[in-house]
Amino acid sequence: MMDFNELALNPAVTRLAAILREGYGLRSGLVGLDGAVTALGDSYASADKMLFDHFVFGTQEWQDGGLPTSLGKNARQWGAKIAESSAATRCLAVTMDVGFSGFLFPIMVKDQAVLGLFIAGFVPSEGAAAALDAIRRRVPAELTARLGDKDNMRIAQLDTEQRRFAQTLGFGIAEELALLAERVSSATETRFEGVVRFGDMLGTSARMRNLFSVIAKISRSNSSVLIEGENGTGKELVARAIHQNSRRRDAPFVAVNCAAIPGELIASELFGHTRGAFSGAHRERTGLFEAAHGGTLLLDEIGDMDPTLQVKLLRVLQEGTFLRVGDSQVRKVDVRVLCATNRDLKTMVAENTFREDLYYRVKVIAIPVPALRERATDIPLLSSFFVNRAAREQGRSKKTFSESCLDRMMQYRWPGNVRELENEIERLVIMSGDSELIDVDLLSPRITGKRDEAPMPVISGLNLPQAVEHLERRMILDSLQKTGWNKTQTAKDLGVSRRNLIRKVAHYGLEDEPII
Repeated sequence: MMDFNELALNPAVTRLAAILREGYGLRSGLVGLDGAVTALGDSYASADKMLFDHFVFGTQEWQDGGLPTSLGKNARQWGAKIAESSAATRCLAVTMDVGFSGFLFPIMVKDQAVLGLFIAGFVPSEGAAAALDAIRRRVPAELTARLGDKDNMRIAQLDTEQRRFAQTLGFGIAEELALLAERVSSATETRFEGVVRFGDMLGTSARMRNLFSVIAKISRSNSSVLIEGENGTGKELVARAIHQNSRRRDAPFVAVNCAAIPGELIASELFGHTRGAFSGAHRERTGLFEAAHGGTLLLDEIGDMDPTLQVKLLRVLQEGTFLRVGDSQVRKVDVRVLCATNRDLKTMVAENTFREDLYYRVKVIAIPVPALRERATDIPLLSSFFVNRAAREQGRSKKTFSESCLDRMMQYRWPGNVRELENEIERLVIMSGDSELIDVDLLSPRITGKRDEAPMPVISGLNLPQAVEHLERRMILDSLQKTGWNKTQTAKDLGVSRRNLIRKVAHYGLEDEPII
């Protein structure tokens, strides 16, 4: 695994990128073999806006022959070109879909292309008029209206000498990046042989390699997928990886937690509603199915979906049609539906709490996501990633784990899975202070097996509602940690409904989806 941010923020690299930006109006960045883009330093942070910046960051839809296009679409094409490059390839001239020109420099480590450098956003000065007209014809009408006079839509124009100079600087940046990449790659390979990264997921274990293989096989189909796994295993990341590797990757990815929305509102959230459809519906609203048209919709916590809504979902899956709440007009939508759950839907079918026909419809393909205890060999790799990220975010020095600390973490069962590991490591970075070594004695008592008397919450200075919220948040967090973030068990222990617990977890911001 290579941290692109470490390369992109290197002082020598950012200085050269600044010359291209300030002197020529060019933008530069790194592109991975998968098309992921990382800007060099503050490559796009310029008060002197260019039209290329609006193409990179704009929300309006640019067109290429009537088809939507974006930097991401071009970057994936660049990633493929880089992957095919040989050690003899130093620079490739590229033209983007909407007409901007650029240079692409493959970065090699041990004669293998690992990433690329791009410098883009210009047109050659010879014959510039035709190129400028072609680009400006593709500018979205909303952007044209906002920017005003087309002559103010600035596009860098480079003559032969200027292009040669930009290319020379590009060679300099590429050489520096190659040295950095080799150093980072060597350090990573020494510690983690055979590291695999797929989307935002990491793993060296056989279980994760098998998961990545399955995702790669099923991504390009349109079949429904049921992603099954415990809380904290990263089910949404699996869904995102499926979307990013599918034919729908340039269209929206929309995720919704079915348990976090009250039953009376979930139909409106998914399908939209007309004005006056119910009390409070003061205007027409588009639902998430329409928002995801052409793309992918993830229905998380599908097992908590209201039974009456299950019928409507079945209709969408079978026919691709639905009705907005309060409307009689049948609407058609093209969406690939992915579902995720931590519950046993087969048992729910037997108990008549989940429709059998819907169960078989959403489970055309089933993907089990392994618990962290089932991939314990990945714990050192994940721990290294999390500790480096947490130290960087908190402005701390680089930290490592003692052998005894790693051994104990590998022995612990991690009922809360990767999310629990991530939270524990964030705590360790804080508790270790200025020390570069994190030892076993800093681990939480539940991991070391030591008993620790919980302190009384500090509520002095709070009014009654604030104190109640403080205590409620503390109790929920303590119970989640005790059960390994098993929400069903936590709800039982606290004497509340699972749906109510999920709303409170969201209200208090107690969880985020981790990298896995």
